[in-house]
Amino acid sequence: MEIAVRPRLRTRHAHRGAVLTLAAAVALAGCAGTGTSEAIVDAASFSAGGVVVSVRVESRGDGLRVLADLRPQQAGFHLYSLDLPDGGVDGIGIPTRIRAEAALRSAGPATTDAKRRVLRPAGLDVQLPVYEDGRVVLELPVRRVEGTDRARVFLTYGACSERAGCLPPVRDRAVTLSLGPAS
Repeated sequence: MEIAVRPRLRTRHAHRGAVLTLAAAVALAGCAGTGTSEAIVDAASFSAGGVVVSVRVESRGDGLRVLADLRPQQAGFHLYSLDLPDGGVDGIGIPTRIRAEAALRSAGPATTDAKRRVLRPAGLDVQLPVYEDGRVVLELPVRRVEGTDRARVFLTYGACSERAGCLPPVRDRAVTLSLGPAS
């Protein structure tokens, strides 16, 4: 299967990421025949809520996956966990969520290997599941849907610091990715 590599520049900060994405795709192309090759289908970047986000779709031997790399722009900020309930805990916190529509559909739950911890805000009787401060990479297994070559990935997240408070949450931020023709 041949997959076109088309990085999409969404912000002036995305150029470096697009170059790295293209370099990774070229390097991975050399792995063909090993059974472990991956090809990047498309990528996009944006910044919102104090977090720089890169979203990409990768094809590998066992199918497609959406990877979302979320990096708080300030040191000391963490993201809420995928485990946080939809309404938060006693209305506190915004859960991290990722979903795909249009040309892609979820083929399983989102996961991350980010280290989880419990946050106990001073003066409140709640325990909030969050990730350790810094970068979080989400992985969503997906399947291709016939009829269109454009996928929409939606992200929801909130970045907070124990010392500096929380930044404005991001809810259902859409990213459009072009997948090329189905094979």
